[in-house]
Amino acid sequence: MNRKQRRAEGKSGKGVTRSSSLLEETLFHQAMAHHQAGRLREAEADYRDVLASNPRHTGALGYLGLLAHQLGHSDTGIDLLRKAIASDKRSAEPHYNLARVLSDCGRDDEAIVHNRKVLEISPDFPGAHNNLAALLLLHGRFSEALTIAADGLRTDDTAGLKSTFVMALRSLDPAVIKLDPNIIQLLVRALREPWCRPRDLSAAAGVILLRSPAMARCVERLSHAGSARLAELFTRDDLALLHGDGLLEALFGTSPVTTVEIERVLTAVRRALLSEIASGAFEAFEAWLPLASALGQQGFINEYVFDVTEDETVQLDRLCDEVAGAITRNEAVAPIRLAVLASYLPLHSVPGAEQLAERSWPASVTPLIAQQIIDPRDEQAVRSGIERLTAIEDDVSEKVRAQYEENPYPRWSSISAEVQPLPVDHYIGMRFPGVPYKPLGHRALDVLVAGCGTGQHAIQRALQFKSADILAIDLSLSSLSYAIRKTKELGLANLRYAQADILALGTEKTFDVVDSSGVLHHLKDPLAGWRRLAGLVRPGGLMHIGLYSVTARGDINAARAYLAQQGRDYSVAEVRRLRAEFAGRAPGDPLHNITGFSDFFSMSECRDLLFHVQEHQFSIPQIADFLREIGFTFLGFETPARNNYFRRFPDDRTATDLANWVAFEAENPSTFATMYQFWIQKN
Repeated sequence: MNRKQRRAEGKSGKGVTRSSSLLEETLFHQAMAHHQAGRLREAEADYRDVLASNPRHTGALGYLGLLAHQLGHSDTGIDLLRKAIASDKRSAEPHYNLARVLSDCGRDDEAIVHNRKVLEISPDFPGAHNNLAALLLLHGRFSEALTIAADGLRTDDTAGLKSTFVMALRSLDPAVIKLDPNIIQLLVRALREPWCRPRDLSAAAGVILLRSPAMARCVERLSHAGSARLAELFTRDDLALLHGDGLLEALFGTSPVTTVEIERVLTAVRRALLSEIASGAFEAFEAWLPLASALGQQGFINEYVFDVTEDETVQLDRLCDEVAGAITRNEAVAPIRLAVLASYLPLHSVPGAEQLAERSWPASVTPLIAQQIIDPRDEQAVRSGIERLTAIEDDVSEKVRAQYEENPYPRWSSISAEVQPLPVDHYIGMRFPGVPYKPLGHRALDVLVAGCGTGQHAIQRALQFKSADILAIDLSLSSLSYAIRKTKELGLANLRYAQADILALGTEKTFDVVDSSGVLHHLKDPLAGWRRLAGLVRPGGLMHIGLYSVTARGDINAARAYLAQQGRDYSVAEVRRLRAEFAGRAPGDPLHNITGFSDFFSMSECRDLLFHVQEHQFSIPQIADFLREIGFTFLGFETPARNNYFRRFPDDRTATDLANWVAFEAENPSTFATMYQFWIQKN
């Protein structure tokens, strides 16, 4: 039967018969198949044939509306979707599709209404929670977005919704975060699985911990008691409450604590634990072992940045000697003693510590053994075999290398498991819709990560970019050893590492993508390094660059000037002293403001923040001028501030007007507090 015959049958009244109904559905499924295959004209003709037979066919009306939108006729598409809704008020799908079209057209308020209608009709409709939460996020309604995302995660376990939950929690004003058991449970999952870099959720986790009754009581007692005994800080009931929801262990074992008040509590608890052990009256208090072990993991992650008194140093030396002696004599070591020792120094630094890896330990201590003995051993084993691509002869490069040999940067525990590998074209298209981007195509890509540190960023790229062969280079063998160990843990085969200096790289090998984030500003001549890397990019290729903003680092510059004036150095003891001083300053003081940077909360990052041997800072006009010089097109900044930018400059729908960004940063100086992170394409 041809198309004319089908239409004639519909007009003759036979459309109400069983055979006609079957014909409608056959046509409808054929139309959907054409639609999904991108054969839009055939799909349109079939949808219209269905409607000729049954003008109220909900599916045909709705999908014809979507097709009209795809063909650029959004108003027609909206009208058709409204007819689909009118044809079946119990169907959620037309509301869902109408919300998508309205959002694409910038009519977000209406889209929010229809997304809510989807959930009213069908509470578990796939994708609806994420779409609604994402729209609410876009409009700064963070608390609502968090509630919707959390509700959706009861039944929807997709990576997209998890990411939206993380963004909502990170965006929310700490003052309005509530002690919701469901939110806490999801936060624990997000840290442990993880759904993002655990560091991204450290601040929110700290706020929630501070509001827990047990931690709040400890803060209050500490404010009155000063240097208190354990029983004066936490009761056994408090301990049970702290460990009940798993948040404490999840945070302490995955990320540096980035909350000054919690750091003060942990410093006091650690001091009290050591004092109890030194007095010889503590061995039986096994209830404290999980907290002591968590403190040990936290100490290793933050590189033992917490303050240490002279009394503690004496007690610690004695404890270290006692544990080393017990190892030598092959005697048992009480788990609580080992955990407390690990909270002050890495266990692999204790003579004979390798033997501890062969013993059995309680479940809470096992992660300490892996973290502080087994992992460092594995890193040492790979160090001598690391490939060397270039010599390191530049004097500044050598100083930077020495800094990172002492403190591999950054020390991290886990990386997001919720990564969907995408072709780089899809990645750019999702982040910067509408930009004048020339696709690279779906071929395998050669990628250079220049300055990979401990591998966190390079591994993220290896997981993100489908069909990419990645070379990651760095100056520091300690950092590269850490990166190689983590890469092996994840079983990645598309990533290799080598020691090299950016300034010494040759031009015999070129790349589709060159990624250098947080590196160029540490070179003697950052623009010379940038030019060298740009020369390694193939025509039409991409660069991702991260540079410090001079506007955003005003407080850091004030702190550096203060430290230089005083002649302060970056020894471990001095870093601990200055941190205590800065934390004790009044809120609003530029030195106290440094505590708002997450880098303040680990030794290597604090040194990097305040004492780096080489750092340059940039402005947006400088970046714009240099892009013109080297022949690259700006594609966009990667920043959560894009949403606010669109509200400020609604006419710049690609967010690529750098003059606008200059004005936006002047109005919002902390926009690029971490760095300018942006993508560019070679002309």
